[in-house]
Amino acid sequence: MQLAERRVGRSGTAGIRRHHHKPGRIRTAPSLKIPSGAANYDRKRELPSLLALWPWEIEDTSLEGHQRLVDLLRKALRRERQRGISGHWTYDVARHARLLAAYKCEAAALKARLARANAKARSLNRK
Repeated sequence: MQLAERRVGRSGTAGIRRHHHKPGRIRTAPSLKIPSGAANYDRKRELPSLLALWPWEIEDTSLEGHQRLVDLLRKALRRERQRGISGHWTYDVARHARLLAAYKCEAAALKARLARANAKARSLNRK
């Protein structure tokens, strides 16, 4: 029976193997560049790789279509988050970051669109 590590007491370190890494040899996760603004986000370029949608669904600019797209992104983001939490082998950090960026841009655009529609409806009701 081989034991890789063994501890004796709280302060004793009998039989512990120590792996010393050279400072330049430590592996770190690559930094992710998440598009922060709507200027970097292109719906036609980003969405086909994130969601299984027909081209007409991506190009749909109606309010209902936009709401449906945000709902689909929210569900996909939830599924990806659950994969990460559970440690599933199909979890992809880069996909999760792209989903989050797409969701934030689409949700902000929908919120602004709804605010404009509400302001327009209020101004029509006042007249």
